[in-house]
Amino acid sequence: MSMEVGHQDEFIPIQRCYPDEYEEYQVSGHCWNDGFLPVQMFRIRFRKRTGMVLYPHACTLLYFERGADGTVRIRLVGRVTETMCTRQEPGTTYLMLRFPPQYTFEAFKGQTNTEHYLEPSVFGDLTPIRQAMDTKDADAAFALLMQAVLGSSLDFRENKLVDEFVFGSLYNEDNLSIEEIIGNMSYSPRYIRSVIKAQTGINAKRLYDILRLQNIMESQIFEDEDSLNCVYDFGFYDQAHLNKNIRKLTGLSYTSFKEILKEKNQVEEKDTNKIITGESL
Repeated sequence: MSMEVGHQDEFIPIQRCYPDEYEEYQVSGHCWNDGFLPVQMFRIRFRKRTGMVLYPHACTLLYFERGADGTVRIRLVGRVTETMCTRQEPGTTYLMLRFPPQYTFEAFKGQTNTEHYLEPSVFGDLTPIRQAMDTKDADAAFALLMQAVLGSSLDFRENKLVDEFVFGSLYNEDNLSIEEIIGNMSYSPRYIRSVIKAQTGINAKRLYDILRLQNIMESQIFEDEDSLNCVYDFGFYDQAHLNKNIRKLTGLSYTSFKEILKEKNQVEEKDTNKIITGESL
């Protein structure tokens, strides 16, 4: 069904990749089947070979790639729970779907931080994928790619229990502990932890920590020099506790992570939800 992907070349880390290094860049969010977390879709073409650094977000990525010769390939990146790097080539159009933690592919259930190029036979007819590549309408492209995903042998599905845990962790306004979040759910703690581990490949505590990191990354709180607000707003005991959590999940110091996040937010604020072309730079 698949082929492992290895990387030996040196690449440009994405956190140092500025808009003038894109031929095209578009990102949009689409809720599938009335879900509360959108499936993000990225359309990107790079000017040069790039290493996209992925920080932990517990999502599964599905790349649809069309090279300059028109060849279509599909790459699956298993649930990203550690900092990792994926290769992007110039002259290739990438349509990438980023599936939140509650969505799984049974064929790769429980796999984390792995890359596979899938055999075309997994998707059968590649026509919807080619049509998605050709359209500039984000909603139409998303619908076509989901048509291909649902018609594949990957066995795409949503896990409602994981969905409930993710919702409780992301929208945790009262800063409940993981034990309290699980205690508010309708099943026994042992069963909940067992399902989360089986479906996502990581334990509930690491998923909780990654979701908390996502809340930090998606906030604008690092714009302030005073990080104490970040410490208390996200339920950390003190600055040292925040620093330790960031290093454990990303491998970066607080200072390095803060600088990268500032750069990321500046680029995304300018570029999100629009297409960038070489002519407009």
